[in-house]
Amino acid sequence: MALKDKKHWSAKSDLKHDEVKDAVEAIFDWILGNRAQAAGILAGVVAAAVVIGVIVYSRRAREGAAWDKLSQAESSADAGRASDAQALIGQIETEGGSASAAALARLLDGDMHYLRAEYDPAAASFKQAEDASPEPLKTFALADEVAAYEAAGKADQCVRAAQSFLDAHAGDILAPQVHTSLARCQFAEGQADAAKASLQKIGLLYQNTPWAEWAAARLAVAAAAK
Repeated sequence: MALKDKKHWSAKSDLKHDEVKDAVEAIFDWILGNRAQAAGILAGVVAAAVVIGVIVYSRRAREGAAWDKLSQAESSADAGRASDAQALIGQIETEGGSASAAALARLLDGDMHYLRAEYDPAAASFKQAEDASPEPLKTFALADEVAAYEAAGKADQCVRAAQSFLDAHAGDILAPQVHTSLARCQFAEGQADAAKASLQKIGLLYQNTPWAEWAAARLAVAAAAK
């Protein structure tokens, strides 16, 4: 049986080899008999390759420019030149050289607003970054959005955004931070039972961590307030 199978695959290989040989010979015969047409086709292929090369080079150049401007924007932000940083962020977005660079630029814009206690525009920038970001940037953007909603006192939006994060990224490194925001915003919304359930979940999920200690302390305060 094995020998029969071996002969079968050997015959199939020979047939394939013959087909390839025939095809190659046919192509060379056609080129020899149609040199002018073949030259035209070759010229077209070369021209297409040149166009593709220009497009690829242009795209890479735009991507490089976008990342360079993002680096300049970060340097300007670190130096306290917020207006310069935001001008560069605007250029990155309008020029469209890199989606990832544009998403990071939105995150940078949100961070600058947040540090100036401009929480509403910070949340808006983080939301834009979330919508436009590939993974894993999306998780950072959504976690920042939760923090901005909480800082802005928009507990209802904080709860929705935090729950959305935890539903999609429960195992993420940022999940404990988001979970604590969820609990605080649930308390702020008057959702005491939901907040206590969140605190209990934090204690179970992140045992022997500062997050669990914080949750236990908040549960003790809630129990004493009854």
